[in-house]
Amino acid sequence: MWNGIPTFIGKAATAIALFSIRDRDSRPAARPAKTGMLHLAFRADRKNFLVAQDELKRRGIAFEFQDREISHSIYFRDPDDHEFEITTYELK
Repeated sequence: MWNGIPTFIGKAATAIALFSIRDRDSRPAARPAKTGMLHLAFRADRKNFLVAQDELKRRGIAFEFQDREISHSIYFRDPDDHEFEITTYELK
């Protein structure tokens, strides 16, 4: 209905709607140098944290693992250079 905008990501009753930057005429706007967001983080249980790493590897997407002592996180970037984090507090 709206040319693929927004894009929805979801599972069961939880979803996120992603909207591209638009100008006042509802056309895609030129991308600013900064969007004002450091990164978007998602929390996962241990099983899905490991599944996410396997999926990123399978798709050839580089990621960085960080051990924060109370949590483990992976960081990666999308094709538009937005940074994403997946973290778990289940260390074992």
